[in-house]
Amino acid sequence: MSWLRPHRRRTGTSTTEQGWSSEDVQTLEKAVERAPSVHNTQPWELATSDRTAVLRERSAVALRQHDPEGRDRRLSCGAAVTNLFLAVRALGWAARLRRGPEESGDEPELVATVTATQRQQPSVAEGQRYRAITRRSSYRRPFHEQPLAHVAREALLAAGGAADVHARWITGFDEASSVAEMLGYAARVHRKDRHYQRELSMWLVDGQGGVDPGGGIASEDLGTEGVAAVGLTGSQSRLPDEQRLAEWIANESIMVLATADDDPAWHLRAGEAMQFTWLTATSLGLAASVITQPLHLTEVRAGLRERLGLPGFPHVLLRFGYPVPVPGQRRV
Repeated sequence: MSWLRPHRRRTGTSTTEQGWSSEDVQTLEKAVERAPSVHNTQPWELATSDRTAVLRERSAVALRQHDPEGRDRRLSCGAAVTNLFLAVRALGWAARLRRGPEESGDEPELVATVTATQRQQPSVAEGQRYRAITRRSSYRRPFHEQPLAHVAREALLAAGGAADVHARWITGFDEASSVAEMLGYAARVHRKDRHYQRELSMWLVDGQGGVDPGGGIASEDLGTEGVAAVGLTGSQSRLPDEQRLAEWIANESIMVLATADDDPAWHLRAGEAMQFTWLTATSLGLAASVITQPLHLTEVRAGLRERLGLPGFPHVLLRFGYPVPVPGQRRV
């Protein structure tokens, strides 16, 4: 799965004199636009009225090979919910979050409603995460060899548990080897899948596809080596052998997020927690990227659940580390 900074805006919202000001609406829109989304598709619509902001899923945005069940699309929408909530808090309002799928079965595309209730300044941590929204990016290269500090790992683990999501680190070489075996298997399957590779090529901004302006992935943003190469596998990705991959996984800080159930409401919660954790990492000066592509193979997802002893359904792996400075580095 490719989680990229969106490049386009979706407007068309309105306010009343008693509701959001035009500047408020711009703040909310910009925050939502910067949420990561699968292949940069931005599969949501934002509407505002009075002191309420409503996010809806655009289910017509479909990646039939990469995301046949729409799980990554809903993860994307969940990430947008986190950004929207933080933006309301940054505007100096207490925010009430109502998750659509859990309270409105008659409107399945309703993702969430965030309502500003009363004046309340954001906490220091909320302010830090909100400011991290514009700095968040996907880092698909090997990390610096410096391990994460214990306090950073604890902060990330706590953030991963947001929205009642289960978060745990991959620990020890045995677990790393099991994960390497499954990720390597998935990478080989996807690299040989011509239908998958054709769809992926259609979403490359330098390819021949019909990608919407601002959408898609730059080919240089595909993982080409290390753990990232088995996270989003293109036809030219250099796949490492499993022993080397296991060593990389063991030396990185990789978290898995899982939920108690596997329905749309829990997919959205997983997306909320993913973005909350990613912004926490960014605020700590860490680099990160996410992996979901392998989990679309049923046998890989079931294998992760069994071998890691997860209490629920895994949705995403998150890589964290310190970036290696690169001259002329491009932010995505």
